[in-house]
Amino acid sequence: MTETEDHADVRILPPILFLSSILLGAAIQWLLPLPFARGSGLRVLLGIAFVLGGFGLGLWAYRTMRRTNQDPDPREPSPELIPGDGPYRYTRNPMYVGMAAIQAGVGIAFGNAWMLLLLPPTLFVLTRQVIEREEAYLTRRFGDAYLAYKAQVRRWA
Repeated sequence: MTETEDHADVRILPPILFLSSILLGAAIQWLLPLPFARGSGLRVLLGIAFVLGGFGLGLWAYRTMRRTNQDPDPREPSPELIPGDGPYRYTRNPMYVGMAAIQAGVGIAFGNAWMLLLLPPTLFVLTRQVIEREEAYLTRRFGDAYLAYKAQVRRWA
């Protein structure tokens, strides 16, 4: 296996994808306002809860990866599977679930429906351009061990 094959063929960094989606939602909101639940303190609290939950899940996944000497950058090689550790027991993509929760939370907190409407297309791009490429790489690298993990743990929570 060459050095260029020993990683997922990921071309879009997930944090950049989600940040771009949030910023696009803010721009569209400025041009074509689509607010919801104006003035709702409950909406803001719910949004903050989503953001904090997303950051918490992402941090838990990041710490799990670092503890096993893995780089969270999907363009770097994966030295081992970590299926039974941390949030990876519940979802194969806890960092992406966390980023999605953050985007949803920001949209909810600011009453920006565009950020919420952009979440499904963002997840579609993430799935096609990142997750499917990571899964193909992990299948090549770890074979049956990864396929067994994939059969036991869902892609999303």
